[in-house]
Amino acid sequence: MLQKTTVRPTKPVTVMALIAALGMLLFGIFFLTLLIKEQSGPGIGFMVLWFLVLGVIIAYYIYNLTSRKGVVEIETRSQTPADESGPDFDAKLRKLELLKKDGLVTDEEYKEKRAEILKQNW
Repeated sequence: MLQKTTVRPTKPVTVMALIAALGMLLFGIFFLTLLIKEQSGPGIGFMVLWFLVLGVIIAYYIYNLTSRKGVVEIETRSQTPADESGPDFDAKLRKLELLKKDGLVTDEEYKEKRAEILKQNW
């Protein structure tokens, strides 16, 4: 059974990351003023890219702080009691082997059930 789970950083982690991103923004503004004074074309181009990436990072953390919903969705496969497959493949074979060793299952029943288990998806 596929189950979707949303995951998000805790509020303290989000606040710390947002503070760090704002610090990087201040550094970028300071550095950009120096580059403008020196008229460094490649440096100014890099700083434009810097601000774009930083804008995305800040927007992500602000969204994460204000949203009740997580920002990352993960699909997990879980086995529930209602699942028809029951115990996993390995456990079924081991249990069948024990039943045979204890004499509770005949050789014919063992072979039939083992073939049935092997036909199932692992």
